[in-house]
Amino acid sequence: MSLKRRPTDADIEALAEIFRPLWRHGDIMRPWLRQHHELLRSLVHGEWSWAAVGAALTKVGITYRTGTPWTDKRLRSELSRALMPLKGYRQRQPKPEAQPMAQTAIPPGAVAQTDLPPNPPSAPNVPPPPAVAAAPRFKPASFRIPESSSTPSESTPADIARSHRQTFGPPEPKEPR
Repeated sequence: MSLKRRPTDADIEALAEIFRPLWRHGDIMRPWLRQHHELLRSLVHGEWSWAAVGAALTKVGITYRTGTPWTDKRLRSELSRALMPLKGYRQRQPKPEAQPMAQTAIPPGAVAQTDLPPNPPSAPNVPPPPAVAAAPRFKPASFRIPESSSTPSESTPADIARSHRQTFGPPEPKEPR
């Protein structure tokens, strides 16, 4: 961010005169910011700082209903929020129109008459997705714990003792009392 000169009160008043005819009492803030964002950005890309633009907006009375003065961070934030696409107005993909399955043969010299509008130019050819058959198949996951048999294992006490020694090490010798 480049440093800009600090404007005087006369400079702020001159900038406020630019905004005064653009604001009507009762305007809604975000649509106003959306409508005038090019002007605000051109001022900031020129010699004005966000803080100076905010001070001029506050001087004219272009604020939210609370009347809180604009700061540079708040003005930048609100301008970016105002420029976000509205929820109901995002770009939607048109549904593909049904194409006729079979075309009838037209005798030579005859002109085909249809009630259908001409087909719009289609989107560029998109390569088909990779083959689904080559994708690995996995067994569905389950949170069930497999039931173990209720019969005890065929381990001998010697096998159990050996396993215990391997896991926990040899038993410590007991001290005489």
